Amino acid sequence: MKERKGPVPGRPMAKSKAQLQDDSIMGTNNSSIVSKRSVERLYFPHEAHFFRYFVKKPQRRSPLINRGYWLRMRAIDQVVRQFLEQDSKKQKVVINLGCGYDPLPWQCLERYPGASNGARFVDIDYRDLMLKKRAVVQTTAELNSMLTNIEISDGDVLFRSDQYIQLGCDLRDIGSLGRVLGSVVDIEKCSVLFTAEVSITYMNVEAADTLIQWASKFPEARFCLLEQLIPDGEDHPFSWTMMAHFDKLRTFLGAVRKYPTEEAQRSRFEDLGWPNVSVCNLWRLWSSYAFATPEERIALDRIEPFDEWEEFALFGCHYFLLVADSANSMSNSISLAAVPGTETKTPSGDPANSSSNPADSDPQLDLTFSEYPKSHGFRRFAAAMSTKGQDRARGRIGVFGGMGLTTRTDSWDEYGVDHVEFVAHKPRGSAVTPSSRMCHTITDMGDVSLLVGGRTSPDNASKECWLFHKWLSTWERVDDLPWPLYRHNATSMGNGYVLVSTGRIDSRIISEEYLVWNRRTGWVKCACDGQIPPPSYGAVFISTGLDSSEDRSSPRSGVLAGGMSINSCLEDDVWRWEVNGLFSHSPIINFHRLPDFGGQDLVTRFGANAIYDQGQVYVIGGVIKDRILRSTEELCTFKVNESSVTVEPISLDFTPRPLLIGSTTVAARSSLVVTGGSAVCFSFGTFWNKGNYTIPFPDLAAGQSLGGANPSEVWRLLRTVSAEVLAKSIETPVSPEPVSIVSIPRVQLRSATDFARILEASSPVIIEKANIGPCAIEWTTYYLKEKVGAEREVIVHEASTEHMDFKFKNFAYTTKRFGDFLDQIQDGQKLYLRSLSAEKPSEQPADITQDFPTISADFQLPKELAVVSENTHSSPLRISGPVNMWLHYDVMANVYCQIQGSKRLLLFPPSDVKHLGFEPGFSSSQINVFEELNCPSLADTHPYEAILQPGDILFLPSLWPHTASLISGISIAVNVFFRNLSAGYATGKDVYGNRDLQAYEKGRQDIAKIVKSFDSLPRDVRGFYLQRLADELKDKV
Repeated sequence: MKERKGPVPGRPMAKSKAQLQDDSIMGTNNSSIVSKRSVERLYFPHEAHFFRYFVKKPQRRSPLINRGYWLRMRAIDQVVRQFLEQDSKKQKVVINLGCGYDPLPWQCLERYPGASNGARFVDIDYRDLMLKKRAVVQTTAELNSMLTNIEISDGDVLFRSDQYIQLGCDLRDIGSLGRVLGSVVDIEKCSVLFTAEVSITYMNVEAADTLIQWASKFPEARFCLLEQLIPDGEDHPFSWTMMAHFDKLRTFLGAVRKYPTEEAQRSRFEDLGWPNVSVCNLWRLWSSYAFATPEERIALDRIEPFDEWEEFALFGCHYFLLVADSANSMSNSISLAAVPGTETKTPSGDPANSSSNPADSDPQLDLTFSEYPKSHGFRRFAAAMSTKGQDRARGRIGVFGGMGLTTRTDSWDEYGVDHVEFVAHKPRGSAVTPSSRMCHTITDMGDVSLLVGGRTSPDNASKECWLFHKWLSTWERVDDLPWPLYRHNATSMGNGYVLVSTGRIDSRIISEEYLVWNRRTGWVKCACDGQIPPPSYGAVFISTGLDSSEDRSSPRSGVLAGGMSINSCLEDDVWRWEVNGLFSHSPIINFHRLPDFGGQDLVTRFGANAIYDQGQVYVIGGVIKDRILRSTEELCTFKVNESSVTVEPISLDFTPRPLLIGSTTVAARSSLVVTGGSAVCFSFGTFWNKGNYTIPFPDLAAGQSLGGANPSEVWRLLRTVSAEVLAKSIETPVSPEPVSIVSIPRVQLRSATDFARILEASSPVIIEKANIGPCAIEWTTYYLKEKVGAEREVIVHEASTEHMDFKFKNFAYTTKRFGDFLDQIQDGQKLYLRSLSAEKPSEQPADITQDFPTISADFQLPKELAVVSENTHSSPLRISGPVNMWLHYDVMANVYCQIQGSKRLLLFPPSDVKHLGFEPGFSSSQINVFEELNCPSLADTHPYEAILQPGDILFLPSLWPHTASLISGISIAVNVFFRNLSAGYATGKDVYGNRDLQAYEKGRQDIAKIVKSFDSLPRDVRGFYLQRLADELKDKV
């Protein structure tokens, strides 16, 4: 059988390039109409639904797309309604240019029947598309029943009725369009509204301009245009993503490249014959009272939880609504008249529509971009904490949680300046860590960082709070918030205090309280004195001036700017706040609103990062009210002086340009480090920053950076640390599993009876939020030097290594002046003070009341520990630098009261003593359990862990082997030993409280006598009977 040559019968002819592009443009209608149907179903449940007849398979769009299309639909609807309701003796005609399947005529007939009476609606689009729309109208009773005197034709006028007309015309053919339109509308006797919602932008720019100019010749006409903007250059990540999306679809946006800004669009229409033009981007329109009342905006949040405000703002800044009139007779009712900034031309220097470079006086910084390894580093709405580096002098930055490429994460990315290869670190063993979350805060307090709140979804927020211990790389759960919270801010107040601002409780409620957290007090509400700012979330909120005073009693102050209000509009006020009584149980916060000042809109942001450094507040990223944040304004400095406020934008030469939405910015030594960041660019795709940026702090006086980023100080992603989970062993079956560490429980005492139960249980506990006196606040090194005396001599341990070994004495007992000792310990020297009796150090136990009378009154045991006070043996003062105490046990029970700094202790039950290398007659071991805990020799131990913070009291039962390691730079504690046995202690001197019990000492003497009595027997006989005696003793045990 021969192969057929030539064209196959029935095969359609190949379409031209122009026809393919027209098909693509018509295809945009399908996506748009599905999104509008999603809005109709959710946001208009009590209205007649008309999109339903044009969408066979409805889909629920994301909250961002729903809210964006609601805004678009509302904008067009308001312009049409105002046109229909205005007084006019002429017939009103609404002409929808490039209408697609939009059911605007039926919506108006249903919503505004009185105003629509006598009006005519004309839909114009590609003939093929209009034929499909006509078929739906013809076969749908709910649509055609609202029309009278229907006529069907195969000409250009496809459908005609008293109320509604369909024209199948090419808008590029102005001659045909004018002729066909003139056949159905008496132009001289009509008042015409042209609407074009993201339609004529797909036309060739010259053709679209011709159409706009043609429409301006109508005797009484108004033009409503809604389409895209490029407000800050095509390199803006949202603009780039948007344009790439339409270019990929072959639906090129010609007009936006020629007329990218609001001002360009205004000039376009004026030049094309429209004398009265108002233009407004949709983000500004959103917050206009004339557009939507606060109650209407609040009602939207009841329909669908929403927390994509930065992305919504970006969308709104990239779309505009323009209303132009061809005659003064119509200008009084322009729908945008009540929207600020739409009636007068924007000055050329106004940042709203200018993409020019900043003034020459603005500082410009050189920065360094560090690209991420594949699939790592991509997260947004995370938070940062300090982590340990390879040495104490070079710490790292950990960025925890946030939204990753596909879901929320509970890992953290670690950044540093080390020149090491990136690794994805998956710890073995198990540990308690915070769950995945986003929109939380982490506040750096030095050696620990406090994580507060966060959310999974807008209606699923968390109360949880955690401490991250920098030197241990471990998490500790602390006091829960009084209520769930996210999109709040938290700022360090110094001395272990953190102030938390208002935030979101869920998608409908904003908290109204300011909270203070401290390890001793937990969460305390601030009383508010005087004027109070409206509750908001996502504001700029930061303390300032912490380094300006050593006086702990002085008030703490800061600024509050911007934020989102309950009615979903950005606040534009700036407040100065002050907290008094921070260290009491009743802190008071008061606010003072600052007068308006130049550059205020650059500070009143939502979703920005704020950092205080050397008298300046640095504000970076986020969004601002009404307009786009230009690349030259992304970073600015803000300073409140005695009589003035200064705001200075800092130009950043970003290459590649990032999207500073959901990014995390940290001050690290001499630089700002910007990590992460991403946004969903409406329906066009998601943009992710491909790396992090190192920005050297500027020398504002000189107007330049401090010499650029030193290559050795360039921060880059070093590793991603996954949450620790129980891992399967990959070693041979004989290898032991890692030892499981038990966290010592935390309790709060209500009475002495509670402590009596603890004594009876004889297990360690951490007592928190107990009153140990003013020492918890007062005992700084400066205070101690002043009160104790800098010249007083003390005996200290001076170690040669971090781990002190009592058996081999790798330390020396050295006499130092107290002031020198404190200075040296602050410099990181390996020193340790365990105070001795001031009068008779070799004969009497330490007693803080006798040995340090000038500070002893600052310390007290809580009244619930009366049994300790009544049976005290000794109370040494302990001050420690970066050294580990050797493993030992105490015969007397004791309470270890942490006053300043933080420590990690490992404890073992008495039954573990046989595994820990304690030689007979010695209460100390030379094993460094911090390093050897996972060695096979310790596999059968049962370690407990205590992380002590200022104000914590650790109860240490007698005979529990323990060791301590410093977490912070300096630790100050008082250790109170007490007799918890009624009898049995060793006779004679026991200065340290760790002499073994009398029965043990006598028993060892008896064993020596027994062994000696077998000396005259042969070795095998001696061994036989000593083994039997040992077994008998073991049975007795």
